[in-house]
Amino acid sequence: MEAVKALRRAALLLALPLVLGAAAPAPGALERQVDATLRQAYGPYLKENGGASDWQRPVFTPATRQLIRAWMRHNGEELTGLNSFGWFCECQDWDWRAFGWKRTAIRQLAPGRIEVRVRVIVVSGSSLEQRLVLVRQGSRWLIDDLFAGDIPKGIKAAMRAELAVKPGE
Repeated sequence: MEAVKALRRAALLLALPLVLGAAAPAPGALERQVDATLRQAYGPYLKENGGASDWQRPVFTPATRQLIRAWMRHNGEELTGLNSFGWFCECQDWDWRAFGWKRTAIRQLAPGRIEVRVRVIVVSGSSLEQRLVLVRQGSRWLIDDLFAGDIPKGIKAAMRAELAVKPGE
């Protein structure tokens, strides 16, 4: 009887991740999904015009997009610390011919939440490291926060700080 109970417990423990939707993705699937988001974030810098502003790219979680919208409404056309540079390159100018990015690490923080480290080359001979927190939203991984040299406490904390200040002050 004890052996049967132990077997049932073991089977339940093995099935639990599948039931909760926390099963590990197929080998390589996580990396491909994460890289698809990173290509949308960093890819525009591989072109001369760089595309839309970083905060307008479709790579952020709904919560972060909501914060971005509030931040944009709050600041209007006022130039602030955060809208004076590209978040994914930490730059105002870059060499699109030399620009590059490479995912250097992925670490699970919690089910459906990962940390991704990226090395970014803005101009030849110069690179910087960024840390992104991504959250699984349906079949995609979306950026929930971004930490870098110019934004060490994260982009969300930086936006909240700017929201607490009257524009132009």
